Amino acid sequence: MTITLVGEKLAKPGVEFIYYGPADPCKSCRLARVCVGNLEPGRRYKVVRVRNIEHSCPLHEGKVRVVEVIEPAIEVAIEPRVAIVGSKIKLSFVECNDPEKQSLTRPEGLFEGDIVKILEISDDFECDEKHYKVARVMREKE
Repeated sequence: MTITLVGEKLAKPGVEFIYYGPADPCKSCRLARVCVGNLEPGRRYKVVRVRNIEHSCPLHEGKVRVVEVIEPAIEVAIEPRVAIVGSKIKLSFVECNDPEKQSLTRPEGLFEGDIVKILEISDDFECDEKHYKVARVMREKE
């Protein structure tokens, strides 16, 4: 669980967002360490709890709220030979030339080389005449 700050409109349990890095005003903000300092650029986060603490912010229509976030499970296409529920693997993105399938072949929030735990296998996936499995995975933090 990570503590951070999000704009008031995003401060609802279940809301997911991808953190792309700090904006210019964040670099000199006194709250930057707890706000953007706890997040990793390119990762997906899900709000699980909203605390009753708010602060002013020039970027988020005046206010941010303190929230608890987690990295949610993400669906990704993987090689069938490593598709074993409960196992931990080093993520290797599959090759697929169809840009419409990028959300499964290179989902935002995961990086090549991440260590992930396979939570479930939900579907089969085909691209460029190759067969893969769709797995819900959770990134394992070092």
